[in-house]
Formats: sequence, C-alpha cells, structure tokens
Amino acid sequence: MTRGGHIATGTSAQRRAKTAVNGTAKSVSTRQTIIAAARSVFVDIGYFDARVADIVAAADVSQGSFYTYFPSKREVFEEVVNEVGAMIRKAVVHTDADVPGQIVHNLENANRRYLRVHYANARLLALVDQVSTGDPELKRFRIAGRRYHVERVERTITNLQERGLADPGIDPHTSAGALVSMLSNFAHWSSILSEEYEEEAVVKTVTAIWVKAIGLHAATKDAGESLT
Repeated sequence: MTRGGHIATGTSAQRRAKTAVNGTAKSVSTRQTIIAAARSVFVDIGYFDARVADIVAAADVSQGSFYTYFPSKREVFEEVVNEVGAMIRKAVVHTDADVPGQIVHNLENANRRYLRVHYANARLLALVDQVSTGDPELKRFRIAGRRYHVERVERTITNLQERGLADPGIDPHTSAGALVSMLSNFAHWSSILSEEYEEEAVVKTVTAIWVKAIGLHAATKDAGESLT
C-alpha cells in the first residue's frame, strides 16, 4: 500500500504496469481501453455481477488480450479505483485559481472540486465501500486514503494555528478526522439524495462548517485577512 490510498500490487501486476509504461503505444492504448470498459461495466452492473467476459465485450478485445494486462477482474477493479483516488487527490490540491491570502475562498473552491469529483464517481465509490467489506486489501486502501486526507487537513489546521489564523484550542488531528468524515459522508448522501440538495448550497454549507469548526472566521478577521 502506498501513501494516499494507492493499492499496492504484486510482482505480476508490477510487470504489467511496467509493460504499460514502457510498452508500445498500442499496448498502452489497449490497457487503457480495458480499464475504461471495466469502469463502465462496474458502474452498470456492479462489481460482483460483472464478468471478465462483460469487460472484454465492452472493450472489444479478446480474453487473451485482457489477461495480457490483468490476471483477474479484481486487479482491473483496483486500477479503476486507483484512478478515482488520483482524481480526488488532484481535486483538493492548490490550483492556479487559488488566490493568495484568500483562505476561505480557496477552501470553498477545493470543496467544490472534491464534491464534483465525488458526484461524478459516486457509483464507483459506493462499490468500493461494498467490496471492501469482504476484501482486506481494499479495506486497507480505504484506510490509507482516509489517512492521507486527514493528515493533509491536519497539516493545514496546524499551519493556520501557527499563523494565528485558527483556534489554538482545537486538536488538529481529531478536528481533521471529523471534518474529512463530514465532507465525505455528506458527499455520499447528497449524491444519493440529489433531489434534496443543490450543489452550490452544499459547497457553501460545508465550507461554513469547516470555517466555524476550526475558528477560522474570527481568527482571519482579527488578523486582517480577507475572507472573500
């Protein structure tokens, strides 16, 4: 298991990954076609009902081609899940759209990007929860992914406290864990009950909760930092 929730792979998988990186353009393209087809199949019929035959049919490749790149349905599912994890990590990092000194503005944008990625991949993320119940490696993946984001938020809170911009009385680790749980769990339910929630209202509400939870609003006002 690597940092950030990327699923560790065994020797055979490493050889396949090496082939994908160092192989021909055609081999790289075929591998990505299989991954994209697998994603579609998993979303449409679920992980447990999906068969390799369904994936190769969707990818329009032979079963031999599938097994050239993946030894099982399980491994191609890992690749699909890793891609989603990478999308989530990318969504929450700083971007060129961030404005120096605009802490709340930048936090709101990060929350918006995260929620959009979550909503776009809600079915797959639900499948990860389902499959990981009986799959120790996927369970470790989920735990590693959570730890990555908790540690990221914890560092942010600690930095803000050191700068006098957040409540010094809160515990950064516990607060980070609670905030990450709040955001991911609410993203899950607001995607299921999408008719009850409007995206921008969700973005602004979860951002306001973060701001109040770490005492950022009052601290930034006192420090003279802009909130918009």
